[in-house]
Amino acid sequence: MFRLDRAGAVPLTEQIVAAMSDDIASGRLAAGSRLPSIRQLADRLDVSPYTVINAYDRLVALGRIASRQGAGFFVCRAAPGPAEPLRLASDGEIDALWLTRRILEADESQIACGSGFMPAAWLEDALSPAAIARALREAGDAHAHVPAPPQGLPGLREQLALKLRGQGIPADAGRLLLSYGATQAIDLVCRRFLKPGDAVVVEEPGYHVLFNRLIEAGVRLLPLPRTPEGPDVERLEALAREHRPRLLFMQTVLHNPTGWDASAPVLHRILTLAERHDFLIGEDDVYGDLHPGEPLRLAQLGGLDRVIYFGSFSKILSPAMRLGYVCARPDIVEALLGQRVAAVLTGSRLDELLVMQLLQSGRFRKHVARVRDKLARARARSLATLAEAGFDTSHAAEHGPFLWLPLPCGVEVDPLVRDAFDNGILLAPGRLFMPQGGPSRHLRFSAAASGDARLIDYFRARFSALGAWPGRVASPRQP
Repeated sequence: MFRLDRAGAVPLTEQIVAAMSDDIASGRLAAGSRLPSIRQLADRLDVSPYTVINAYDRLVALGRIASRQGAGFFVCRAAPGPAEPLRLASDGEIDALWLTRRILEADESQIACGSGFMPAAWLEDALSPAAIARALREAGDAHAHVPAPPQGLPGLREQLALKLRGQGIPADAGRLLLSYGATQAIDLVCRRFLKPGDAVVVEEPGYHVLFNRLIEAGVRLLPLPRTPEGPDVERLEALAREHRPRLLFMQTVLHNPTGWDASAPVLHRILTLAERHDFLIGEDDVYGDLHPGEPLRLAQLGGLDRVIYFGSFSKILSPAMRLGYVCARPDIVEALLGQRVAAVLTGSRLDELLVMQLLQSGRFRKHVARVRDKLARARARSLATLAEAGFDTSHAAEHGPFLWLPLPCGVEVDPLVRDAFDNGILLAPGRLFMPQGGPSRHLRFSAAASGDARLIDYFRARFSALGAWPGRVASPRQP
C-alpha cells in the first residue's frame, strides 16, 4: 500500500488519485480487481472517508475504475489513450478552412500574427471567475438555470439598445435579436433572404468566412473593390444596374482585412444606391468597439430601413463567448427570430447574463478602454517590427486590429506561408480574402500579435535568400 505525504503541499485526495493511477498503469492493480471499500481504504490510510470518496470519484471520472451498484469499485480494463486532435499539415491546401482552423488551434508556442483575435491575456479581466460569479449572484439562482428567451434577455437587449443609441443607431429592444456570434447572424440573413442564383455583392478583399457561407447558399458573388475610402461606389452602381443584387455585405468600420474605415460621402452614396436599386445592406460591425474614435456607420446615417446591422461581443470579450446580435426593422427581426428558433432554439442564458451585468455595471466600458489602449501600443510595436523586417508599412490603416501589407517583389506567397507555419509563425495570405480566390500580394497581420522580435530575423533571412528588395512592393491599393 502506498504512503501519503501529510506534510507536503499536494492535497491528500490528489495523492491517492496519483498513486492508484500509477498502480493501475503499472499493472500492480490488475484490470477487473476489486478495490478496498471506502471505509477500508480510509482506515488503511488514516484519512477521512470523504477524502476517499473524492479520490474514487476522480478515478471514476478518469475512466480508471468503475462503480458497481452493491458490489463496490473495480479496476477498469485499459482503454486507448486520448486521441490526438486532427491537425492540418502545412503541405495541405491553404484555403479559408486551413486558416480558420489554424487560428482556432494556435497555441502559445506559435506567433499567431495572422489571427483575428485579441491576445487572451488582454481579455482575462472581463471574464474572470470573480466576474462570472458576480453575474450569477446578481442575477439570482432562480433565473440562471432556465432557458433564455429566443430573442434574448430583455434586460440585455435594453442595455445593448442604449449602447447603440449612444452611437447614433436608432435601436430599441424590439429591434434587436441576439445570436450565437456574428457568424450566426450572417447565417440567419442568408437563410431568410437568399435563394440559389441570387446576386450578392461582397467586398474585395473581404471576410473569408462570409464567402464560404454564401457559396454554400448557391448565390452569385459579385466582387466589389475596397479602397481606403470604402467600397468603389462607381463599380457598385454598375453591378446594381446590371445584376440587381439582393444584398450587399460590407464592413464599414475597421474593415477585415485592411483595417480601413469608409468615408461619409461613400456611405451616403451607398445608401442612395440601395434605395434606387432596391437592395438590402448587411453591415458587419464586429470590430467597431476597438475603434479609438467615433466612426460613421450606415445604420447611423440611414437608419434601419435598408440596413441589417450586426455585431458581436466575441472579439472584445472572449472568442469563447459566442454572443452576437442583429439590429434591424421589427419585421426583419421577427423573420430572423423564426430562423433562429428552427436552427438552435435559443442562446446561452449564462453568456447573456454575464454581458448584461458587464454593461449595466460600467465594467464593459472600462474593459473596452483598456483593450483599446493595449491595442494602440501593440500596434506601434508591430508596425516598427514589420518595417524593420522588410515590409512597407507606409499605407497601413491608421488604427485598429489589422495591418494589410504587401510582400516585397520576388516573394511567392504560399511557399512563404508554409515555411512560416513550419517555423511556428501563422500568416494569413491575402488571396484567402478574395471572394473568387484571385491572386493577392498582401498578408493580413494582427496588429496585436506582430511585434515579436523573432519576426525580424525570420523575414529578413527569407527575403535575403530570395533576393527580394524590401523597397520594391506591390501597390498598396491593389490586392
